[in-house]
Amino acid sequence: MIPRDKFDVGAIEKLKQVHPEEVVLLLPQLLEWLQDFNWPVAEPMLEVLLQYPTELTPHIEQVLVGDDDMWIFWCLTKIVPVLPFYSKMVLADSVQKLAEQEKTQWNEDVIEAAQQALVSFEPI
Repeated sequence: MIPRDKFDVGAIEKLKQVHPEEVVLLLPQLLEWLQDFNWPVAEPMLEVLLQYPTELTPHIEQVLVGDDDMWIFWCLTKIVPVLPFYSKMVLADSVQKLAEQEKTQWNEDVIEAAQQALVSFEPI
């Protein structure tokens, strides 16, 4: 169920067949497969994870307050904008802090991604 490597999309098919409670227990490990959206498993894994937005939100928050800029970037660009409104509200403070941090040559992409993610928080 947990991919063995970045090409193991077969593991995701197995994930789709297990009871949701089993998937929820694995969310922290499964979220790790979204550290780089260039990996073949990333997009199909996102589809699975988005079925559990409430349970996934605290794990995303941990990524956003961490120090892995690439992972933060992918969460801000691929996950946060498509979460339900209630999940976005839980993440609002963390995203806002990222958007307002002092810009350096190393965090420009994260700041821009956070600012764009905040746009998705606005009502249509």
